[in-house]
Amino acid sequence: MHSDDRLIVQRAASRTAMPWRNGKGVQYEITADGPLPDGWTWRVSTADISQDVPFSVYEGVSRDFCVAEGDGVVLTIDGTAHRCATHSVTSFAGDATVSAALIDGPVRALNLMRVVGGPDGTWRIVRAGESATVDHVAVALAGGVSIEIASGSYELQTLDALLTRATERVRVIAGCVAVF
Repeated sequence: MHSDDRLIVQRAASRTAMPWRNGKGVQYEITADGPLPDGWTWRVSTADISQDVPFSVYEGVSRDFCVAEGDGVVLTIDGTAHRCATHSVTSFAGDATVSAALIDGPVRALNLMRVVGGPDGTWRIVRAGESATVDHVAVALAGGVSIEIASGSYELQTLDALLTRATERVRVIAGCVAVF
């Protein structure tokens, strides 16, 4: 893990697997603004989805789901199917009944959860040649991501994260990132 006064580079390979709340899958925590399991108002994690699976229920939470890698999934949210393509963002209520059906093989997903009435925001997808403000975290959605921030340049692989301690302006040189 590389860090300076304002930034921490967190490698996906350094994260520890944790079971989903419902025990049906595995997640890897990136960051949160408070302690787990329930002392946060926002949190960011990844998940490997290798089979069709129901999602855990989170009462009072808004969820944003992004397929980082793989051919996508169909999320059935309260009975309505939503096709989630790679690098698209799908938002839903944490108390919704949600299940994921794989389209063509496993996917790696990025999740943002926010307590209702807590901080605003959602994932913003930023591609090569674009810039954006990062308030908390930027996560690589594909390998070979190159980004620039005032303090320097950073190379990220799939689901590596750049954690900020202050609002930063990021420019994506190559690849694609999700920012919050």
